[in-house]
Amino acid sequence: MKIPRIVLAGTHSGVGKTTLATGLMAALKKRERPIQGYKVGPDYIDPSYHKAATGRASRNLDRWLLGESLPSVFAQTAKERWAVIEGVMGMYDGMSGTAGFGSTADVAKLLDAPIVLIVDASSMSRSVAALVHGFSTYDPQVKLRGVILNRVKSSAQEAILREALSEIRIPVLGVLPKELSLKLPERHLGLVPVGEGGLLEGFIDTLSELITKHVDLDLVESIMLDAPEFKQSSLPEIEKDHILDPSDKPNIIDPEQVSVSTTNNEIIYPNIQRQETSNKFRLGLAWDEAFLFYYQDALDLAVDLNASIVPFSPLHDHSIPEDLDGVFLGGGFPELHLKQLSQNKSFIKSLQDFAASGKPIYAECGGYMYLGKSITDFEGNELPMAGIIPMKAEMTKRLQGIGYRKGVFREGNFLGPDGTTVQGHEFHYSRVIYEKEYPPAYELFRGDKADRLEGYARDNIVASYLHLHFSGHPELLEHWFAFRPWRTEV
Repeated sequence: MKIPRIVLAGTHSGVGKTTLATGLMAALKKRERPIQGYKVGPDYIDPSYHKAATGRASRNLDRWLLGESLPSVFAQTAKERWAVIEGVMGMYDGMSGTAGFGSTADVAKLLDAPIVLIVDASSMSRSVAALVHGFSTYDPQVKLRGVILNRVKSSAQEAILREALSEIRIPVLGVLPKELSLKLPERHLGLVPVGEGGLLEGFIDTLSELITKHVDLDLVESIMLDAPEFKQSSLPEIEKDHILDPSDKPNIIDPEQVSVSTTNNEIIYPNIQRQETSNKFRLGLAWDEAFLFYYQDALDLAVDLNASIVPFSPLHDHSIPEDLDGVFLGGGFPELHLKQLSQNKSFIKSLQDFAASGKPIYAECGGYMYLGKSITDFEGNELPMAGIIPMKAEMTKRLQGIGYRKGVFREGNFLGPDGTTVQGHEFHYSRVIYEKEYPPAYELFRGDKADRLEGYARDNIVASYLHLHFSGHPELLEHWFAFRPWRTEV
């Protein structure tokens, strides 16, 4: 399979990977290349910038979350497209306690993809050659094809950097002056998502113009086109991007059709029409400024498994949609919208009624917090929430959890039987306090060592801080969608 592709790696975090990757995607798209964006690792926010640049949902390539599915996910989504893959952390930085497992270099080798290294050259001269030489030779299997020098102070410094790199025969693909460096908006969980107003008007166009001016796009394209054929045997077919015609299948909503107004950040939904007779599992998806952390490939998998995805907004809607078979409350930033969430009493009542009906609700991180009795913000203001789980959540100034975790179900639930093992990721500045003894969802492990009990699982509720990528665990969705005791259709 011929897939033009390139990986943008950094010497370390903070070198400008997301800004440059987003700008490169936008610049190549303006050259009418069919760009598909990717992000190495579990990050939800960086892909939102990729989508803003390409108009197409970005995909995550995470070895821990996807496991053996990663090459298949890549091949299915990159077919007939050009792949621009943004790395994670430093190029060789992988999962803690491993020899680079899941690092940018590791994924690049798995995909047999050429790498371009981004270097923050603001305080460097000839030492840049030693640095780049080390990255190039540290792992002989890595295919480092060039560098982009970011934050260069002057033309004199640029000349020194270019001369030094020419001695080790590493091409310089681009040089971005320091005064032109653009910084994306950040806060406690990193960048501000595009869906929550993370981009100013014209920002993508400005990025595209900067990349076009300061990066040799012809050389970049040459590197991408020179990538070897991608060898992946026996791949299942996947419906292209799940672009569905609402007139043909009115009860199925393509998540990529949900957009955000660039003028006021309003979430814009397509018309949702009800289809009276359907054997599809109607999966309600919380989708607004407060809840927006989902993996596109997991949503695609749900559609492949004959589910229809029905988006709703706990912020803006008066109630959840009718006739849902299950609800997925993803992560996001409910702590920034507490007043509006708390005051939407009619929606909370409809969610409480849905929970009381026995239909399943699955929630992660922000969605987990929302299901509790209250959330206390960074300033100490406590506001009531859904009250479905007997706990309270509170924001803290210190990071409470980050990293990859293995989880084992303590008891069987609608996602799987007891003993089911999952691989997930957590990243949160909040903690939860339970009023009484509760049934946890998982026993969590760090490596082979038991860490703690996590989450809540009782009856039809499964909720925790752990983010799962269902494409790495398709059996969980299969088990969930088969769990429909209230349905009488055959």
